[in-house]
Amino acid sequence: MRPTSSAICPSAIALAALLIGSPLGASAASTTAQYTATFDATWSQATHPSMFPPGPHWSPLVGGTHSASVSFWGQGQIASQGIEDMAEMGATTPLANEVSAAITAGTAHSVILGGGISPSPGSTSVSFTMDQSFPLVTLVSMIAPSPDWFVGVAGLPLFENGNWVGEKTVTLWLYDAGTDGGPTYTSPNLDTSPQDPIALHTTLPGYNGVQMGTFTFTRTDVVGVGPETPASTISFARPSPNPAFRSVSLCFSLPRAAVAHLAIYDATGRRVRQLASGMQPAGERALTWDLRDEAGRAVGAGLYLARLDTGGNSLTQKVLTLE
Repeated sequence: MRPTSSAICPSAIALAALLIGSPLGASAASTTAQYTATFDATWSQATHPSMFPPGPHWSPLVGGTHSASVSFWGQGQIASQGIEDMAEMGATTPLANEVSAAITAGTAHSVILGGGISPSPGSTSVSFTMDQSFPLVTLVSMIAPSPDWFVGVAGLPLFENGNWVGEKTVTLWLYDAGTDGGPTYTSPNLDTSPQDPIALHTTLPGYNGVQMGTFTFTRTDVVGVGPETPASTISFARPSPNPAFRSVSLCFSLPRAAVAHLAIYDATGRRVRQLASGMQPAGERALTWDLRDEAGRAVGAGLYLARLDTGGNSLTQKVLTLE
């Protein structure tokens, strides 16, 4: 069962929380904007069964925000040392140093460093600041094990037509960095000399045209839409039933249309399931969590946290699941 909407929402028992921080509806054309990038990796033995390796995981996210005056990688380009070390070893420092050098040169604004994913499939997120003078984002992660394969975006614009993008999702396909010649996930290092240009990897073992996951970039420093939205309240009702056996209903209410995210986390803080993400309508909305993770597997009995994030503000409810 996937998350479903319901016309009935127990708002009478909702817990209201006063929104804090910056006024709602900050100008869409403000000089800077806050974003969260979420990497949802779908690569698994189910999606790519041929020669699937043991210990599948993704290296930590690394990248930066920059102007069009600099490029850190691109299809058809020769990989820099930073991209080579990321794609072959999952290293983040060399590429971060390249972004830092661009910051010194005035062509980049900030380094982005985030977590990895282990095992795959899974999800991880990282937050960063954008500036109008540096409206592009580059972000990458190595698929592991692999010789030199990775996913990512290069120079993705988040400021378009005079406004910050509210949310943008990019489908991730596998790239070959062109620095190593191994043909399988677990091939030994076979340096390619001279290097080949970075290219889409269409000879992945068992390649079947299936994506590796997605990057979703969501602006998080605005909740409402438009500069005249007043400070207001949101509410997040107590889950029902709780403890939950087969499913649980989660209900929240927004004073007006807003970018909001509702996700389930385990006790260690690892995201288990995304139930809602992106622009949500004004009013009440009820979603059902079927006590399964992103891969469709039933979660075990225990304590989970349902977290509602709206523009940098969070409300959390505890969910106790039973066998």
